[in-house]
Amino acid sequence: MRENTIASNVCSDQIFKLGAAPMFPRFIAKEVPDDCLDRVIDVAGRAPSEWNLQAGRWIVVRSAAARKCLEAAAYFKVPLSSAPVVLICLADTLAWKAAPEYLQEMIDNRKITEEDGRDVLRQLREYYSSSPEVAKRTVLANAFVAVHQVMLSAAESKLSAYWLTEFDEGRIRNHFHIPDHFLVAALLPIGYSAEVTPPSISKVPMSAFIYKEKFGESFRPTP
Repeated sequence: MRENTIASNVCSDQIFKLGAAPMFPRFIAKEVPDDCLDRVIDVAGRAPSEWNLQAGRWIVVRSAAARKCLEAAAYFKVPLSSAPVVLICLADTLAWKAAPEYLQEMIDNRKITEEDGRDVLRQLREYYSSSPEVAKRTVLANAFVAVHQVMLSAAESKLSAYWLTEFDEGRIRNHFHIPDHFLVAALLPIGYSAEVTPPSISKVPMSAFIYKEKFGESFRPTP
C-alpha cells in the first residue's frame, strides 16, 4: 500500500487553507461522449515506454457509486465525484515478461539483430528480477508519462482534468478487483469544468529546482 507521505503530516483541512483547493475544480453535470473519451485515452497507447512494453492499464469509472468510492479513498477532500468519468491508471509490474514478443517483432522488422535481441532480453530479465522495487519504480515512471499524455489530450478536447496520487490504494484495489501485480498509479477525474477561468495557482520559481552541475549548486542562466 502506498505510504501517505503528505497527509500524514498535514491534514486535508490544512491543505485547503494553504491554497491547494483551487487545484481541484468541480465539473458540470455533462457526460463525456464515448468517442471523445476514446480519443483522449487512445494517446496513452502511443505514449513512449521502455521497449514499448506499455505497462499502463486503465479502468474507466462512470457509475456514481464507484466515483464516490474513489472520492472517499482520496486523502484530500476533493470534489472528485463531480467528474462524469474518472480514469484509474494502473501500472503492470510484470509487463516486462512480454519483452520476448516485442523484441522478436523488432528482430523481424530488422531493427535489431537476433544476437542483440538475446542480449537485451537477458539484461531486461536481470534488471527487473533484481528487485521488486526496481520494477515498481520503472513501471510507475512509464505510467506517469501516459498520464501526462492523456491530460494533454483532454485539454485538446476542451476537457478539464487533474490527477491524484495520494489515496488509499488498498481500498481502491479491493473495490475494483485489481490484481496484486498492478499498482494504482493515479486517478484522473475528467469532464467539463464548472469554472469559466481556471484559478491561478502560485508556483515556486523554477530557479529553486534547477542546479548547476551538482545538487544544491545554484543555477544562474547566462544573460
